[in-house]
Amino acid sequence: MDIDNLTERLKYSLRKSEVQQLASFFSAHPKGIDILFELSISGSNELAFHAAWVLEGCLIGSRSLLDVYADRVLALIPELRNNSVRRHFCKLFKTWLATNQSKLSGWIDTRNGKVERLIEACYDWLLSNDVPVSVKAHCIEILSIMSNHYPWIAEELPNTIRLIQIDSTPGIKAMVRRIKKTGTRNGKA
Repeated sequence: MDIDNLTERLKYSLRKSEVQQLASFFSAHPKGIDILFELSISGSNELAFHAAWVLEGCLIGSRSLLDVYADRVLALIPELRNNSVRRHFCKLFKTWLATNQSKLSGWIDTRNGKVERLIEACYDWLLSNDVPVSVKAHCIEILSIMSNHYPWIAEELPNTIRLIQIDSTPGIKAMVRRIKKTGTRNGKA
């Protein structure tokens, strides 16, 4: 299937099996991953969501690809406005963080400004009423992993979690219970 047909297919509803098949096709194309990144930040909400979902399928399925694109994911997350796209990018980055904890200190040191922008975005999204539970859950997990490298996050995160639980929805309460139960502080998801 050529790249134009693949891109056109992203404009329509997808099932999980179709996402997996598209991920395979895009991964095999020399510019497929780059195209998915571009489409994920496009102005069309549905196209961006589908592209981000397929991109997640490409990168989660290949640890080496996720390593290659971790910096790009990091740079884009704070710029995202589409909550559906945020969900997939935050999941990608959380997954990358959890699998690379042994080398995070040096990695963070060389990208400190970008990491701080990510941390700020995660806190903003946690406190926003317009951000869905799935994005908030990934943000808490990202911040929890980062708390191993930023002591102030370790001090602040429990307070932030308590704050978002005030007058929260059942979904938020369930998310917080799950995160407390699984203990994401050490990257366990």
